[in-house]
This record gives sequence, C-alpha cells and structure tokens, in this order.
Amino acid sequence: MGPHRGRRPHRLSHAVKRVALYYPWIYVRSGVERVILEIVQRSRHRYTVFTHHLDQAQTYPEFRDLPDVVVLGHIPVERSFRAVLRAARTIAAQKLDLQGYDALLVSSEGLGDLITFRNHDQLVFCFCHTPARPLYDPVYRDTWLAAHPSARIPLAMFSLAYRAVTRRAWRYYQRVFANSREVAGRIARGRLCPSERVEILHPGVDVERIRPSFRYESYFLCAGRIKWTKNVGLAIEAFREFQRSHVDRPGWRLVIAGGLDAGSREYFAELERRSREAPGITFQLDPTTEELDRLYDGATALLFPSLNEDWGIVPLEAMAFGKPVLAVNRGGPTESVVDGETGFLLEPTAVAFAGRMRWLADRPEEVRRLGEAASRRARQYSWTAFVERLDDYIDSGR
Repeated sequence: MGPHRGRRPHRLSHAVKRVALYYPWIYVRSGVERVILEIVQRSRHRYTVFTHHLDQAQTYPEFRDLPDVVVLGHIPVERSFRAVLRAARTIAAQKLDLQGYDALLVSSEGLGDLITFRNHDQLVFCFCHTPARPLYDPVYRDTWLAAHPSARIPLAMFSLAYRAVTRRAWRYYQRVFANSREVAGRIARGRLCPSERVEILHPGVDVERIRPSFRYESYFLCAGRIKWTKNVGLAIEAFREFQRSHVDRPGWRLVIAGGLDAGSREYFAELERRSREAPGITFQLDPTTEELDRLYDGATALLFPSLNEDWGIVPLEAMAFGKPVLAVNRGGPTESVVDGETGFLLEPTAVAFAGRMRWLADRPEEVRRLGEAASRRARQYSWTAFVERLDDYIDSGR
C-alpha cells in the first residue's frame, strides 16, 4: 500500500461488527503488541483479544484498559524446540468461542497461524508481522545458527514439518496484510500464500500526538527492545569508534533505551560489560511513553542497528520527532528511511555508523535539514489510516 494517504472525509457509515483478534502471547512491549493496541483502540468495530498468555506487568499498560480480553489455556513462551512443539499442539487444537463474531484476525509471526485449523467458519484474515523468522528470514537464521551450531540438524528437521503445516494453515486466510515489502518477500519465498491475496500495509505512528521541537542535544539514541536481534552491540561499538575519532569534541553520549525480557538478561549483561569500556553510555530500561518521548525529542539522531528488521516502528517514531535515522541497509528501514534525505542506510559495521555519527555531530545544520524531512515523511504513515484500511476490509467481508 505504501505510505498512508490520510483519512477519507466522505465515508459511508457501516454497521459495527464483532471481530476476534488472536495472538498467542502478550508479555512484552514490542511492535506486535503496539499494533494490537492501535487496532483495538482505534477501530470502529468491536474487538475481543484472545491470547494464551497475558503479562500485564511486562507489556504496555494500556492492555489493562481493554474491555474484552479472553485468556485461554496456558502455553509456554520459551523458544526451545520442545516448548515450541507443545505450544503448537495447543494452538492447533484450540477451538475459540466465536459465536456471534463476524471475523477472525490473526496477529501472525509464527505459531499463531495454527489457530486457523479449528477456527475458519467466518472471515479469517491475517496481519503478518513476519513468518517464523528462524525458518523464513535467512539473516536471522544464519546469525542464530552461528551462535548455536549444534541446532543446525534439529532446525532443518523441524523446518520440514513446520513449513508443511504452516502452508496448510495459511490456506484459510482470505487476505494477508504484510507489514512491509521485506515480509511480503518472506511470504513469497516461503510459498505461503498466492501473491494476489497479499497486501502491504505499513504500521504507523501517532502523528496526531507527536510535535517535534527540533531540539538536538549531544547524544545519540538507540531505542527498542534490548535483545540480540536488535544488534545493540553494534551501536556500542559504533559509539566507541565515534569517540576514538572525535576526541576534540568530548561530551557526547549514547543512550540505550528499551524493554528487557527475561530471555535477554544474559545478552544485556554482556552489553553492560562492553559499555563499561567506553564512558558516556547509559541504559534506560523499560522507559514509559513519556520518558521515551523526552529521549526522542532531545536526541541528535537515532541509531537503529537491527540485523534485518521486519518493518520497524521505532525509526518512524524517531522521524516523527524530527530525528535523522542511521539504520542498517536491510529490511524494513529501507522502505521508511530515505537515504541521504531522512537519514542514512549503512553497512552493519561500527566504522560505517561512526562515520555518519561524526558527520552529523560536525554539521548541526544538516541534522536540522534531515530532521525536518524525516518529520514530514513520518506523517505519511498514520495509525488512523492503517486501522481504517483494516476496517474497510472487514466491511467488505471478503
């Protein structure tokens, strides 16, 4: 669909429909949970969220205010082969009480697709954040296997069975909304769905709320979940390289802000150890929306070193605040960041990132130019238009 084009002012009224939204586990603050919240809170239809695992202490606090949430039988959140198989069996056998519902929307990033086997009597469609990344994202898979070489054969065996089962589950999707061209490509390469049933629909940003100040303090921000797929270590190495070549301009900082789940604590401990080798690096764990807004608003630029991001809401948020984005030249950011106009798309090396960090630090007028262009571009992607497209599809009933 590309950038959203805003609200259509002359909309015919439609009856409010009941929609079930299924996602297996809600327990962190990630883009998936943010998309679910925006859909449920902004839609003109009435949603009920079905999940097996809801951790209100760890996910976004807005989930406490949702009126219709159904917690099903427990499934594990671990990602071991055994735990995944147990979760898969539970999801595939789950029968939802969908009497009186007009549609089922599956928030998909892997196992959740299996819910379609016993729940397909109504309109069934999907918002795909990504197919299961260990199988359908080669960058993710190769990086993970490099750290877990003994898993190569088990993953290959698991992949054969999982791919076959997933293709069967996807047959029930009458429409698939992919969050990016990157993800649409994974779907196509995995032969999950005919291309005519796939539509690209980018998640957005709260353009109505964010008002950039175009204030630029002497720090770079690395925001988002703190986990290995986000490649936060590259931001630390880039900042160290920046410091080594920028000794004549001391006082610059790197702020790393984001959520930390239990499975990433060992990774975080390693990041902390590496950060102690360079002064000026600070962490802010689990920032509130207000705290993160302040960090966005004051930063000179966002560092987004994610290995191969599916889409990336964080770059859009930074751009909405008028910040240039330095991102790896792969995945979703190649669709949202315009190289040389709203930021820079870079090779995933500390030298490449540090070079552009120096360039920005020495050129405040260019920071402002890029930031203004970034803010304008971010406003092409609104949550309102995103949710309206889903609502329109539900109204069409096909």
